[in-house]
Amino acid sequence: MAFENFLTQDKSAPTKWRRITYSLSLGLHAALLVAGAIYSFWHVEELSPPSVSVTFLAGAPPPPPPPPPPKRKKTPTVIKKPVEVVQPRPSQIVQPKEKPPEPEEEEDDGEEGGVEGGVAGGVVGGIIGGTGSGPVNVAPNIGANQNITDMNDPRYRPSLPAALNRGGMVVWGLFKLCVSVQGGVTSVQALKPADPLVDQDWIAKIKLWKYKPYTVNGRPVPFCTNVRVQVTATN
Repeated sequence: MAFENFLTQDKSAPTKWRRITYSLSLGLHAALLVAGAIYSFWHVEELSPPSVSVTFLAGAPPPPPPPPPPKRKKTPTVIKKPVEVVQPRPSQIVQPKEKPPEPEEEEDDGEEGGVEGGVAGGVVGGIIGGTGSGPVNVAPNIGANQNITDMNDPRYRPSLPAALNRGGMVVWGLFKLCVSVQGGVTSVQALKPADPLVDQDWIAKIKLWKYKPYTVNGRPVPFCTNVRVQVTATN
């Protein structure tokens, strides 16, 4: 019996110490865990925020623009004024301007043996108004009395072209004509042209006119006179 008790005592003692060791070990580990948890709450390390530096890189500024080209000088444009051709009004007749009176020549005693009424430089013994000094000038009314042309004949009568033959249009011109001894017109000069459209046609028709011979002291002589031609539109 005593031996069996010994065997039983030896086996129960280790079991009791084991339990005590386990209990202490567990209590110690639990205390360490609790202490670690409390320490972690009380000692929190503040983390400093990271410093971030930003660097901006900018390129070089663009070069300045080139200067503008020099302005060209404008050449002034010359505007030509149109030349106005003034036509006489249909109901208006423009009278030719009167020439200023020529200064009177001093009286000359004339040549010895000359005839009273002769011209200076004439031939002694010649006829007054003779052909020695060229055609004589006669007044327009005298020249008109010498005209024997049939003005009803369209070959001799000045007329107007369609461009001027408008209602109320009056076209006139002043011409100087010279007549031979036989009564034919030798030359025509426009002193006051009528219109470029009719001048040449009117001169051609005036050259066909016929005149009575103009006589001086019973002898026919050539003469020159002025004639005014006026035509009124018929349309």
